[in-house]
Amino acid sequence: MHQLQVNPDGSERLEYTMKGLPVRISTDRLRIFQDYAAACHWHDDFELLATLDGEMDYFVNSKRVHLKKGDGIFVNARRLHYGYSEKKQDCLYRFVVFHPDLLGGSAPVQEAISQFTRDDQPDYWHLDATSEGMLVFHSLYAAAEAGDALQVLSLSAGLLNTLREIKIDQTLGESSADWLLLRRMTGYIQGHYDESITLAEIAAAGAVCRSRCCALFRENLGTTPMEYVTRYRLDKACSLLREGTNVTEAALSCGFHGSSYFAEVFKRTWHITPREYQRNFHHQTAQE
Repeated sequence: MHQLQVNPDGSERLEYTMKGLPVRISTDRLRIFQDYAAACHWHDDFELLATLDGEMDYFVNSKRVHLKKGDGIFVNARRLHYGYSEKKQDCLYRFVVFHPDLLGGSAPVQEAISQFTRDDQPDYWHLDATSEGMLVFHSLYAAAEAGDALQVLSLSAGLLNTLREIKIDQTLGESSADWLLLRRMTGYIQGHYDESITLAEIAAAGAVCRSRCCALFRENLGTTPMEYVTRYRLDKACSLLREGTNVTEAALSCGFHGSSYFAEVFKRTWHITPREYQRNFHHQTAQE
């Protein structure tokens, strides 16, 4: 089963873990990702992450934040982001992701949410281990884990209200247009990674020429558009392998035309075969 699906606009749609509510919780490690870095992505949901053991760095729309043990970060909706370790060291972390629809669909609520998530609003809030936001995070995680819907609703609304009162200087600046273009182009990739994708199609999604497309990816994400496609596909394939999907199905589901080519690309990147990755993951999980 796919861990991630995609909305029509290209934003990732997570498979929520809480019955009846658009909330996902999980505890993971950086070592499950290539070079200890998740693929850069975005979605319509809010994301709240906290480190439990170890440290990590976090990228949000070109800004880089270092999270010490116990620190956290709240990422606003529709921001390009990913966690990674510059030192390529493992980090145990947990996260809560929830969709704005969690708070209700009435016009006043939707208007308040749209004001909070506008592109000229903060991209993220860095929360240290003793902050009120981190205390709410741990309570929110526990409530979601217990299936306490009323508590989840109350804590989520309270968290947004608390963050809204924090005055921080995070205006997008002169490069804001670049990130809007990148969001469209990465959104196209997120929506079509299981199909054939060309550079021309990615550029067209951002209404830019191919050279401008390549420059935007290189200057802001440190990669080429087609390298991003491969990295994104591998990340999704690894997710399927961790869930127990067989190699052939994982390859075809993520846009690789055949298991042999997938295995070749995978080994070139991970230095092990897909089956070895899958076996190692389940062995390590069983030992923890």
